[in-house]
Amino acid sequence: MKKIFLLLILLVSTIGFSQKGKSKTTQKNVVLTKVDNISAEIISEKSGKRVVLFVKNGDKIDTLEVKKLDKTDFKPTGFVVKSFTTQGKKFYHVNWKEQVKTDTKLKKETSDITEDQLWDTETKTLLLGNLHKKSHIKETIFLDANKTASHDVEKNRSEGFEFTLNADGSFVLKTKTQNSTYVYNTASSKYEIKGAPKTSGGKKKK
Repeated sequence: MKKIFLLLILLVSTIGFSQKGKSKTTQKNVVLTKVDNISAEIISEKSGKRVVLFVKNGDKIDTLEVKKLDKTDFKPTGFVVKSFTTQGKKFYHVNWKEQVKTDTKLKKETSDITEDQLWDTETKTLLLGNLHKKSHIKETIFLDANKTASHDVEKNRSEGFEFTLNADGSFVLKTKTQNSTYVYNTASSKYEIKGAPKTSGGKKKK
């Protein structure tokens, strides 16, 4: 009888241990891309998810935070990490795109978001972070207070600067009215504007 009782205790303990073991399974990192000694990954932590760059230098691995994810369904349409050289320094350009759609009874909006970052992985420094958003909006506008008559309005909207990385490692930030070129300054270890920003659009005639 004692043997049967001990056997039951062992069986229950084994089942309980295996169930606890299953509940502690952790989510695997999602690898977005790899280049040279860098791996771009989505990692899951207690505080949430992050996009990071794991940079391997010998036996050491540095972790550079690219983005904290507010939403869990981060699905970039493209995620690219490329190296480039400027002023004798090797940096990395991180680029990704997302499309966000909003659909309500009165408004439909499709936004294309592009994010660009320039990293000096040797010093673990973010040299540039830029976000550009282009949206197409279709909205129903009511013509009277009682909302008996309406018409649809379509418009395009651009927010932030468009980013272009040049072959020499300089970059351009531009809007419809402004165009600025930035070059890397080895003395200050950062990008600085070259000359005065160029503006477009002439003066209106009186």
